Amino acid sequence: MREHHPDLSASRRGEAPSSVDPSLLTEAYSVVLASIQTSPDGLVPQSPYPAKTHQPFPSAPHPFVSEHDGDTIWIEAPPDEAYQRLLDAAGTLGGIGHVDRNLGLLEVIVRFEGGPSCSVLMTLQGRAYGTDVFCEMESIEAEPTPSIHPFLQSLVEQLTSFT
Repeated sequence: MREHHPDLSASRRGEAPSSVDPSLLTEAYSVVLASIQTSPDGLVPQSPYPAKTHQPFPSAPHPFVSEHDGDTIWIEAPPDEAYQRLLDAAGTLGGIGHVDRNLGLLEVIVRFEGGPSCSVLMTLQGRAYGTDVFCEMESIEAEPTPSIHPFLQSLVEQLTSFT
Protein backbone atom coordinates (compact mmCIF):
# COMPACT_ATOMS: atom_id res chain seq x y z
CA MET A 1 0.00 0.00 0.00
CA ARG A 2 2.87 2.36 0.81
CA GLU A 3 4.28 1.97 -2.71
CA HIS A 4 0.92 2.74 -4.32
CA HIS A 5 -0.55 5.25 -1.84
CA PRO A 6 -1.63 8.47 -3.60
CA ASP A 7 0.34 10.65 -1.15
CA LEU A 8 3.52 8.72 -1.93
CA SER A 9 2.76 7.78 -5.52
CA ALA A 10 5.19 7.95 -8.41
CA SER A 11 3.30 10.86 -9.97
CA ARG A 12 4.31 13.06 -7.02
CA ARG A 13 7.94 12.05 -7.60
CA GLY A 14 7.72 12.77 -11.33
CA GLU A 15 7.71 9.10 -12.33
CA ALA A 16 5.22 7.16 -14.43
CA PRO A 17 1.99 6.40 -12.57
CA SER A 18 1.61 3.03 -10.90
CA SER A 19 -0.34 0.30 -12.64
CA VAL A 20 -1.81 -0.90 -9.32
CA ASP A 21 -5.01 0.68 -8.10
CA PRO A 22 -4.69 1.31 -4.31
CA SER A 23 -8.42 0.65 -3.92
CA LEU A 24 -7.75 -2.97 -4.96
CA LEU A 25 -5.30 -3.33 -2.08
CA THR A 26 -7.89 -1.91 0.31
CA GLU A 27 -10.51 -4.31 -1.07
CA ALA A 28 -8.12 -7.26 -0.64
CA TYR A 29 -7.54 -6.22 2.97
CA SER A 30 -11.33 -6.12 3.51
CA VAL A 31 -11.65 -9.67 2.15
CA VAL A 32 -8.95 -10.94 4.51
CA LEU A 33 -10.48 -9.09 7.46
CA ALA A 34 -13.94 -10.53 6.68
CA SER A 35 -12.50 -14.06 6.53
CA ILE A 36 -10.95 -13.57 9.96
CA GLN A 37 -14.19 -12.23 11.44
CA THR A 38 -16.24 -15.14 10.07
CA SER A 39 -13.69 -17.79 11.01
CA PRO A 40 -14.77 -19.82 14.08
CA ASP A 41 -11.35 -19.52 15.70
CA GLY A 42 -10.72 -15.89 14.71
CA LEU A 43 -7.77 -16.84 12.50
CA VAL A 44 -7.22 -16.51 8.78
CA PRO A 45 -8.43 -19.74 7.15
CA GLN A 46 -5.73 -21.94 5.64
CA SER A 47 -4.79 -21.09 2.08
CA PRO A 48 -4.87 -23.83 -0.55
CA TYR A 49 -1.50 -22.50 -1.77
CA PRO A 50 1.79 -23.62 -0.22
CA ALA A 51 3.03 -21.25 2.46
CA LYS A 52 6.24 -19.32 1.95
CA THR A 53 8.76 -19.73 4.72
CA HIS A 54 10.18 -16.52 6.16
CA GLN A 55 12.70 -15.80 8.84
CA PRO A 56 10.71 -13.12 10.71
CA PHE A 57 13.69 -11.38 12.28
CA PRO A 58 17.43 -11.87 12.08
CA SER A 59 18.95 -14.21 14.62
CA ALA A 60 21.40 -11.51 15.69
CA PRO A 61 20.30 -9.50 18.76
CA HIS A 62 20.73 -6.19 16.93
CA PRO A 63 18.45 -4.83 14.22
CA PHE A 64 19.44 -4.50 10.61
CA VAL A 65 18.55 -1.04 9.41
CA SER A 66 18.02 -0.20 5.77
CA GLU A 67 18.32 3.32 4.51
CA HIS A 68 15.53 5.75 5.19
CA ASP A 69 12.81 6.36 2.63
CA GLY A 70 11.92 10.03 2.75
CA ASP A 71 10.53 10.35 6.26
CA THR A 72 10.48 6.67 7.24
CA ILE A 73 13.13 4.30 8.58
CA TRP A 74 12.78 0.52 8.37
CA ILE A 75 14.25 -1.50 11.24
CA GLU A 76 14.30 -5.26 10.84
CA ALA A 77 13.48 -6.03 14.47
CA PRO A 78 10.36 -6.36 16.61
CA PRO A 79 8.94 -3.06 17.89
CA ASP A 80 10.21 -3.40 21.48
CA GLU A 81 13.79 -4.03 20.33
CA ALA A 82 13.53 -1.38 17.61
CA TYR A 83 12.30 1.15 20.18
CA GLN A 84 15.23 0.55 22.51
CA ARG A 85 17.78 0.77 19.69
CA LEU A 86 16.11 3.92 18.38
CA LEU A 87 16.15 5.47 21.86
CA ASP A 88 19.86 4.71 22.24
CA ALA A 89 20.75 6.00 18.77
CA ALA A 90 18.59 9.14 19.00
CA GLY A 91 20.13 9.99 22.38
CA THR A 92 23.53 10.32 20.68
CA LEU A 93 22.14 12.93 18.25
CA GLY A 94 20.07 15.12 20.56
CA GLY A 95 18.19 15.37 23.81
CA ILE A 96 15.33 12.99 24.49
CA GLY A 97 12.20 15.14 24.90
CA HIS A 98 9.46 12.55 25.34
CA VAL A 99 9.26 8.76 25.65
CA ASP A 100 6.04 6.72 25.42
CA ARG A 101 6.76 3.04 24.77
CA ASN A 102 3.08 2.08 25.00
CA LEU A 103 2.12 4.36 22.12
CA GLY A 104 5.39 3.85 20.25
CA LEU A 105 6.32 7.56 20.41
CA LEU A 106 9.74 9.11 20.83
CA GLU A 107 10.61 12.80 20.64
CA VAL A 108 14.16 14.08 20.23
CA ILE A 109 15.26 17.71 20.35
CA VAL A 110 18.10 18.37 17.92
CA ARG A 111 20.08 21.51 17.13
CA PHE A 112 21.32 22.07 13.60
CA GLU A 113 24.69 23.73 13.19
CA GLY A 114 23.91 27.29 12.09
CA GLY A 115 20.19 26.51 12.22
CA PRO A 116 17.29 26.16 14.60
CA SER A 117 16.54 23.66 17.32
CA CYS A 118 13.94 21.18 16.13
CA SER A 119 11.61 18.62 17.59
CA VAL A 120 11.71 15.26 15.82
CA LEU A 121 8.71 13.06 16.59
CA MET A 122 9.14 9.37 15.78
CA THR A 123 6.16 7.03 15.68
CA LEU A 124 6.82 3.29 15.57
CA GLN A 125 4.53 0.88 13.75
CA GLY A 126 5.17 -2.86 14.04
CA ARG A 127 4.95 -4.86 10.83
CA ALA A 128 5.10 -8.59 10.15
CA TYR A 129 8.86 -8.59 9.53
CA GLY A 130 10.10 -5.47 11.28
CA THR A 131 9.22 -1.97 12.39
CA ASP A 132 8.50 1.22 10.46
CA VAL A 133 9.55 4.47 12.13
CA PHE A 134 7.65 7.48 10.77
CA CYS A 135 9.46 10.76 11.47
CA GLU A 136 8.26 14.37 11.55
CA MET A 137 10.38 17.41 12.32
CA GLU A 138 9.39 20.97 13.28
CA SER A 139 11.47 23.97 14.21
CA ILE A 140 10.89 25.09 17.79
CA GLU A 141 12.41 28.50 17.05
CA ALA A 142 11.27 31.35 14.83
CA GLU A 143 13.22 29.90 11.89
CA PRO A 144 12.12 27.63 9.05
CA THR A 145 12.37 23.87 9.58
CA PRO A 146 15.40 22.44 7.76
CA SER A 147 15.30 19.19 5.80
CA ILE A 148 14.91 16.09 7.95
CA HIS A 149 17.16 14.02 5.66
CA PRO A 150 20.52 14.82 7.34
CA PHE A 151 19.07 13.86 10.72
CA LEU A 152 17.61 10.62 9.36
CA GLN A 153 20.87 9.73 7.63
CA SER A 154 22.76 10.27 10.90
CA LEU A 155 20.16 8.25 12.80
CA VAL A 156 20.45 5.35 10.34
CA GLU A 157 24.25 5.47 10.68
CA GLN A 158 23.95 5.34 14.48
CA LEU A 159 21.49 2.44 14.32
CA THR A 160 23.74 0.57 11.91
CA SER A 161 26.78 1.11 14.11
CA PHE A 162 25.07 -0.86 16.89
CA THR A 163 25.09 -4.07 14.82
